[in-house]
Amino acid sequence: MGSLGGADPSPALVRRPPVRLRPLGVGETLDAGLKLFRTRPRDMVLATLVPTIPAVILLTLVQISSGNPDSIIRTDEATGVETVDGGALALFIGGTLVSTLVLLIATNLALAGTMRISIGAYLGEETGWRESLRFALARWKPLTALVLVTLVATLAAMAACVLPYFWLSGVWAVAVPVLLVEGAGPVRSLGRSYELVRGRFWPVLGTVLLASLLVSVLQGILVAPVIVLQLIGSSFLLTSILSGIAQLVGSALTLPYVAAVTAVIYFDLRVRKEGYDLELLAQGVGVDPPPFDPSDAPPAPVGPVAPAGGWGAPAGYAVPAAPPGGWAPGGWEPGPSPAPSPSPGPSAPPGGWPPPGGPGAGG
Repeated sequence: MGSLGGADPSPALVRRPPVRLRPLGVGETLDAGLKLFRTRPRDMVLATLVPTIPAVILLTLVQISSGNPDSIIRTDEATGVETVDGGALALFIGGTLVSTLVLLIATNLALAGTMRISIGAYLGEETGWRESLRFALARWKPLTALVLVTLVATLAAMAACVLPYFWLSGVWAVAVPVLLVEGAGPVRSLGRSYELVRGRFWPVLGTVLLASLLVSVLQGILVAPVIVLQLIGSSFLLTSILSGIAQLVGSALTLPYVAAVTAVIYFDLRVRKEGYDLELLAQGVGVDPPPFDPSDAPPAPVGPVAPAGGWGAPAGYAVPAAPPGGWAPGGWEPGPSPAPSPSPGPSAPPGGWPPPGGPGAGG
């Protein structure tokens, strides 16, 4: 069995029968994403936490070292006038931007890793989190460029009007799996996603919005205690640490589900429009084709089976003997040509035939 990056197959990798690809409804897509998450929860969570833990720790440390955002505004005790501390503001913005960029790259790696696991689950291959992250690490540059382009475009669309934001969210929904599976560049992945979604925009957008709603509800539940602590005036250090923990737990629970649902949407579109083949999918992610399923073999012919040596001759039928010289590969082998036989006709009369023209014609 093949493995990613030329590494030896891990003993933990197991082949299962691949999922039967068929068109899915919106509810079936959401349910399929949850089932994919449940088939490999440990590997998906580890593929999310390993790259994101260092990034979240860095973001938390930067926020703590930059100080409380409330301290950026200073109040003059004598005049009561509020002023902005430019140095503190620059430090806070710069540190937040750098740590956010690191977190964005780490999140992209986690997204690609968990999506690779989801693809493996569809192929019947249970890929470990290490192999999945190696697969993602080999593609982090085009993946990060794709996410940055998408982020900038969607933010600009949201600033202009809400409708363009939703439109871009639908037509670019499967750009990441296109980049991972088909090896396309960032720009080509966006165009390819548009081609696949065209004609299925509303079901795709509905699935994306419902999945985002479910994820947002779960993230809101995790962040709610931190918000309550901030409102009651808890220390900035405590709320920063708890916010980082909530972010890690939320990413571990939601990012694999988002990746699985996105992969299912991609499969569904290719099945509907291109009759997508599992073997082509296997080649796209660098694994062996799915194992042969005996149920896919054509049915055996119905009827009596010929006995050993072939069928005997019917009753009353004489089997012809081999011709002189034996059998030819393509039929009869020609034998010696027989002598031509005289053509039948009337016998000559006594005395022979009269000369042409009748009696006395010769005189």
